[in-house]
Amino acid sequence: MTNELEAIERDAYRASYSDGIIDIFVGLSLVVIGATWIWAEDYGSLAGVLPAVMVPTVIPLRKRVVETRGGYVKWSAPRRRWEQRNLVGVFVAGVATFLLGIAAYFMFESGGAARDLLTDIAPGMLAFILAVLALVLGAMMEQRRFFIYGAVLVAGGVLAVIEDANPGLPLLMAGVVVTAVGVVMLVRYLRANPRVDA
Repeated sequence: MTNELEAIERDAYRASYSDGIIDIFVGLSLVVIGATWIWAEDYGSLAGVLPAVMVPTVIPLRKRVVETRGGYVKWSAPRRRWEQRNLVGVFVAGVATFLLGIAAYFMFESGGAARDLLTDIAPGMLAFILAVLALVLGAMMEQRRFFIYGAVLVAGGVLAVIEDANPGLPLLMAGVVVTAVGVVMLVRYLRANPRVDA
């Protein structure tokens, strides 16, 4: 019986991320970052500011959309502990990515073979880093589509390296794909789950 309840809760947890709002947020963030790198390269380092500012608005928006249709769900204690461990994992992955970026910078500054390697893969570096974060997010949310998003980012990064393209191009392309998937999911979710006011 316990296993059946755990399976039901696991399915409900996965379904709770089926509205597409997070996908739209991630997709639009990639579009903004990619477009900034392509058309306003001097401000590339500030490209992540807008997505960061949008986070406090996305959470209440998603809550309003989901809870008025599916209600509020309080997960079991094991599931909440599992979520907390995942959030710690995402934080650690973010810190590790940041440290890798710093290490890459110092390797680039030191010159030699490391500088040549980093110069060669520079057009796809940001896409590769964000692909890792997409995989971590997919594992945390138990959403396989984020693994596909990661694969799209990797493919775009490889293409950018081969073509020596602007680093923003794979992000822009992936962002369009992710946003489109999110919009389709949101439309389906709204149609399948009418708003309940009472």
